[in-house]
Amino acid sequence: MLKRLTAGFLCLFILFSFSACGGKSPKNANKKINYFLSAEPRTLDPQIAADNSSIIAVEALFEGLVRLDENNQPYPGVAQKWVSSNNDTVFTFTLRSNAKWSDGKTPVTAHDFVYAFQRALSPQTGSTTCSRMFCIQNAKEVNDGTLSPDRLGVTAADDHTLVVRLNYSYPNFPALTAFAVFMPCNQKFFQSTSGRYGLENRYLLGNGPFEIDGKYGWDHGNYLNLIRSSSYTGSIKPLPSNIKFTISNKENTISDPVAALKDGTVDAIAITSSQVEAAKAAGCTITSFEDTTWGLCFNMQSDIMKNKNIRCAFLQAFDRSKILKHLPQNTNPAEDIIAPSTTLLGKNYRSLAGSGSFYLKQSSNAASLWNTGISQLSKPDVKSISILCPNDPNVKLMLNDMIAAWNAKFNNYFNMEPLDEAQLAARIASGNYQIALCPICPSSEGPLAVLSIFKSGAKENPAGLSDSTYDAMLADAEKSGGSASAAAFAAAEKYLNELGVFYPLYYQKHYYASAKGVSGIVFHPYNTGVDFIRAGKK
Repeated sequence: MLKRLTAGFLCLFILFSFSACGGKSPKNANKKINYFLSAEPRTLDPQIAADNSSIIAVEALFEGLVRLDENNQPYPGVAQKWVSSNNDTVFTFTLRSNAKWSDGKTPVTAHDFVYAFQRALSPQTGSTTCSRMFCIQNAKEVNDGTLSPDRLGVTAADDHTLVVRLNYSYPNFPALTAFAVFMPCNQKFFQSTSGRYGLENRYLLGNGPFEIDGKYGWDHGNYLNLIRSSSYTGSIKPLPSNIKFTISNKENTISDPVAALKDGTVDAIAITSSQVEAAKAAGCTITSFEDTTWGLCFNMQSDIMKNKNIRCAFLQAFDRSKILKHLPQNTNPAEDIIAPSTTLLGKNYRSLAGSGSFYLKQSSNAASLWNTGISQLSKPDVKSISILCPNDPNVKLMLNDMIAAWNAKFNNYFNMEPLDEAQLAARIASGNYQIALCPICPSSEGPLAVLSIFKSGAKENPAGLSDSTYDAMLADAEKSGGSASAAAFAAAEKYLNELGVFYPLYYQKHYYASAKGVSGIVFHPYNTGVDFIRAGKK
């Protein structure tokens, strides 16, 4: 009871705090915010938006039950308050009564959320982001098609009360509802678009702080211009008067992000680790997330690398401590495939799952493993083995030490092929490699998002791994739910390391810079969006 009262009080306190900031607009308000999208948004349909550009635009045009602050903590969105019960397995959200769709007259109701949740999980929708909803009762079964959408554990008690029932205790569930796939959908409007929802301005009905600026506000491939929505009634009055999204194309690219920040071309942009110091010198505010793991990845479609003994021989032949003396700039040694900041059910995954460090350790048996593996191949062509890597001086020193150890242990010569970022990504994506130093960056929070990258048939699977045992372990982890899933995920993580498919070496951060005088832009980790509602500039 105390927990429920505390949660309700906290929501009201947050709501009051933000409302108290109303009245006279601050001096940094009513400005245009310029932001660069790396590609055209593929859709503005929240239930299927998956690419970074689409998610950024959707977050401005729609609003979920909650919004997330700069610390990824929830505060009122469409829901003005929420309480939990039954050991955090039932959440009741009270929606603000004046919430409206962007037509200025249609109310946003709890029924819009029920329909959105059901639609996201319907197999006919084909959402690639709906797995975040699998904590909801019967969500997985609805998505599998074994239960009808009306069996989903989401109900509208009335127009302004949404009840969500979960499979297991999930105290941090409200924060999850800020993601695009959880945002509302008006059934009548959606059905009127006849399959074109979110593809053009006229086929879009949002409920967020911004809306597309008129008939010509979206010029595909060039720009997407938004203005402050006159129908938005949230707890925070949006600060920017408009947002200009410039879309990258052949004629419009940014080769020097720091220069673009300084001359006002953009007010915020993603930057590389090598550009951080220059951005700081220009007075920019830097935001970073350690969400990427770089490691050695073996192409399982290669005849040689299919052999587990050969893969393990490569990984157990070198001195890890010597290799890690050559870490690239602004990186940290990686003990695990899953980054240490990863959370599960609102708690640190590593603290729930154990210490990790499942990577294969150096062994005097490496040469024997190599010889065994070679003997198992019918026509081993070991002279042609090349290792792809980023064209970074420290990475090349790292690979030099690896190759020296391999040459000595296996009495063979191996090649290094340094590539720029785009070339490396293209070669890995096409499967045109044998061994590569490559990045693993999940598209959402949690161990499942990382480990699912290596599932059989996964589009982004860099190794081309197809292993039914591994797939079953991941499925078991999903089904176990709650804190018990941590041990199941750790078992799958350990198994992946033991296969010798991906060997973690270092963690890398993603960096974002806001220009001098620009404040309030909130970046979310794992490329899950950017929030401009409190963005201002001098």
